[in-house]
Amino acid sequence: MNQVANALTLLLLVVLAPTAILDVMRHPRALAETTRLAIPEEKVPVIGGVKILASIGLLIGTDYVRLAELTGACLVMYFAIAVLTHIRVRDGARHTAPAFVMLVVSGLYLLATVAR
Repeated sequence: MNQVANALTLLLLVVLAPTAILDVMRHPRALAETTRLAIPEEKVPVIGGVKILASIGLLIGTDYVRLAELTGACLVMYFAIAVLTHIRVRDGARHTAPAFVMLVVSGLYLLATVAR
């Protein structure tokens, strides 16, 4: 895997892993965020599970190109849905920007994995 993809993998892991743990644990901070986004509370651990699977895909994808590509595509879809969810509830730019930045990072990760 090229160095750009490795750097993006690390960045994605730094964001996904801690938030996945908060989601699975139903931490009040995670619940407050999803409540604001009109996401039912029972779906929060599912979102955490998706983030955990993405983290595993990122880690294993360093050795398996196809898994890295699939993980990248799934992350792009995940963060695109996240951005649309923020827009749907008319969240301000301050709350939507992190999801948008992660969408861009995920897209760059996908491009970096396809380009190798």
